Amino acid sequence: MSEIVFIRSSLQSLHSSLDEAMKGLSQEQAHWRPNDQGNHIAFIAWHYTRTVDNIIRFVLQGRRPTVWMEGKWDERFGLDSRIQGTGMKPEDAAALRISDIPAFCTYMSQVWKEAQFYMDTITESDLERKMTIRPLGELTLEQVLGNTLLTHGYGHLGEIWLLKGLQGLQGSPI
Repeated sequence: MSEIVFIRSSLQSLHSSLDEAMKGLSQEQAHWRPNDQGNHIAFIAWHYTRTVDNIIRFVLQGRRPTVWMEGKWDERFGLDSRIQGTGMKPEDAAALRISDIPAFCTYMSQVWKEAQFYMDTITESDLERKMTIRPLGELTLEQVLGNTLLTHGYGHLGEIWLLKGLQGLQGSPI
């Protein structure tokens, strides 16, 4: 299996797992925090999805407007158009609310679709291309896809599964 095929299929699997993890959550479940500590599921899903959207559209496709901006999702949810959660103060992250979880899942699906469209355009040789990702510095496309999207995403999926399990909901399906 080529590296690009591995990354493409891994992203599809991750995004399907995130869709499944978000399915059917109530507002209370999505915004619950154990002992009022840490991040809630809605923040985690929002942060990761916004990261994918920004990386795929804005960074990797030459400042192309994000799905977030094109769909006016910031206005739909009453959230800042520019932030994505990286470096946010804990109290600001805790206060973030996604007002419509099913609508947010629609946004997620649109971002996943855009990620797959992009993945279908790149080749193995593209993986060595270098770019600057703030605040991470200069990275190859391989590092951006493997670390910033995959590893980062699977870490957040684990957080979501844990938070669901702590609420007595189905966490990891394994």
